[in-house]
Amino acid sequence: MFELLLSLEMLLLIALAAVWAVTGIAANGLKYAASRPPAHPLWRRTVRIGSMTGFLLVVLWGVNTAATWFLLGWDFVMDRVAVLLPLLALPSLLVAAALCGLDGDGFVTPERAVAAASVAASVHAMAAGALLTLYLVWFDIPSIPDLRESTLYLAALAAAAALLHLYHRRRALTIQSRGQRFRTMALRSAALVLSAFVLTAGGFLWSIERSRFPASMPMIHPETFEYGGGPVPAGAAASDNQDLHAHHAAVSAADGATVSVADLTGPRTGEPDARFKLVAQKKRIELPSGHTVEAWTFNGQVPGPQLVVREGDLVEVELINQDIDLGVTLHWHGVDVPNAEDGVPGLTQNAVMPGESHTYRFIVNETGTHWYHSHQTSSIQVAKGLFGAFIILSRDHREEADRGAADITVFSHDWETPDGTRTVLHVSGDDQQPRTIKTGTEVRLRLVNSASFTKLFSLHGTPFRVAAIDGWDIGGPEPVTGMRLKIAGGGRYDVTFTMPDHPVALALDGGRPEQVIKFSGDGHGTADIRPGGPVLDLLEYGAYAPAPIDASAAFDREFRMVLDQIYLGVYNGGSNTLWAINGEVFPHTPTFVVSEGDRVKMRIVNRSYSDHPMHLHGHHMVVLSRNGEPYKGSPLVLDTLPVEPGETWEVAWIADNPGIWMDHCHILEHAAWGMSMHLAYANVATPYRVGEATGNHPE
Repeated sequence: MFELLLSLEMLLLIALAAVWAVTGIAANGLKYAASRPPAHPLWRRTVRIGSMTGFLLVVLWGVNTAATWFLLGWDFVMDRVAVLLPLLALPSLLVAAALCGLDGDGFVTPERAVAAASVAASVHAMAAGALLTLYLVWFDIPSIPDLRESTLYLAALAAAAALLHLYHRRRALTIQSRGQRFRTMALRSAALVLSAFVLTAGGFLWSIERSRFPASMPMIHPETFEYGGGPVPAGAAASDNQDLHAHHAAVSAADGATVSVADLTGPRTGEPDARFKLVAQKKRIELPSGHTVEAWTFNGQVPGPQLVVREGDLVEVELINQDIDLGVTLHWHGVDVPNAEDGVPGLTQNAVMPGESHTYRFIVNETGTHWYHSHQTSSIQVAKGLFGAFIILSRDHREEADRGAADITVFSHDWETPDGTRTVLHVSGDDQQPRTIKTGTEVRLRLVNSASFTKLFSLHGTPFRVAAIDGWDIGGPEPVTGMRLKIAGGGRYDVTFTMPDHPVALALDGGRPEQVIKFSGDGHGTADIRPGGPVLDLLEYGAYAPAPIDASAAFDREFRMVLDQIYLGVYNGGSNTLWAINGEVFPHTPTFVVSEGDRVKMRIVNRSYSDHPMHLHGHHMVVLSRNGEPYKGSPLVLDTLPVEPGETWEVAWIADNPGIWMDHCHILEHAAWGMSMHLAYANVATPYRVGEATGNHPE
């Protein structure tokens, strides 16, 4: 429904701009017709028909806006009502008033030229309002309007209307006194169109150049700080002390002390319980589809080595960059590591360049299916293969393994091949098909979507349970059959079943050979793959239990995140569809500031055409509700929130991991084009910077 309402609004706004532009041309002709009575009826009729059509379109747009408000809520229309509605409604009243001076024989008022000028000015003001509305929706959306935005655009339109009335009045008198004809109108109109084109093209090129990021800049900016209705930490301010960790922006604690991200590390001493070495290197690999591609790998394989640790382990991972020219890092997706170990270049470390190494050390205090990937130009590097599984077993998992259970990690990944984008299922460590599993074996499939876009998985040939999502166990998971699992980019599902005496198949929608993994007792046979089926609803699955955070309790801070798209924008020297948070793209997106120990609530509203799997680093989000409806099944605790178009999610978390953390869309191309922001603790600063001069390019 939301996509339909949004598409209808786009069509109405385009039609509004087109109709009022054509009506404006006809209204301009009235000035020339008025100088030579009787006025030609074509201009009057065109103005009347165009105006009536324009009024109808304004009403239809208002009805569409009201329907959106009624069905989806205020968050989806607040900018439409506060900013856009006055830009359309008030000029419409001016046009209606001016049209009262028209009748079938010409202008009633004796000052024919002045009356013509009044109509032309009003219609042109209406056209300007329609064009400004279209511009704001397409290029500069005021997502959460404030008083400035609610008055600034209207004041600019009012000033334009006043100037248009003065201009058209003077121009009409000139036309009348000189007896100018329509040839003059055509020449002047052509010159105006040409000038507008040149100015628009020049302004666009200038804006592209102006959008380039500085060669070096901080990741967070004090002017973007928001405090969620909570108290501003005493002394919270931007620090301009370049000598303190060389940082540009920081938030000071009450006592003025500032902690550097670089000091928020895991244990620097002690023998690790698990030690790994990952070498980032280029290598040509053959995909299960049969295509050969140049991949960027960890240790020469895609996915990278599966790292398996246990709850409570001290983990040490040495990252060595052999030949990835752009530099690499390691981000531990879904693991609440100390901030300095989070692997975000320009925020928590510098990128590891060719020939360099970096060591990560942290204690894992959770369990479940997670993954690691590079966070340097991640839209490129993850797509080319720099990722792998990071599995944290519970302390008692050894007993389960002794019983002979099968534990298999499967990645869904998109590859660019000579035949276009191909989605492939990779079994971590072994792509051999089919896989042999003895009848009666307890099987756990760890499904990871390392692609950016949402994938639909299905398991054929057996009932199954969803045992965990994003590493968090589901309480009382009931067996289901024929249900599809929708996993957003970066998300993970653990699926369990008992191997039957016939083949089982895991498949993606599409069902190409490289999108199916077969399991059987003897390595032979085929599973009955039936496409389609309903999608499992996360919020209604499992046994109900109280959430770890009570939705009715008081929160210290409450934030709102509105996700929009800018249909054509300029960004860091390029132009594309941009993806905005609260009407801004990085580096102007908000920074949510919290204090350690805060109970935080966040409302996320998706007003765009696309899914947005929003990934908050360093924390897990407790789902409170979706579209105003509280969860009805097992509590959901996620690190990657699958917010679909037209949806509103409310989540909560405890601010218990000090640092400065990214929060971004895990459709990594969206993050690369603006949809990235930060959560900052009130006593933390970063010594790192981003930009061409630094070599740090996080996404």
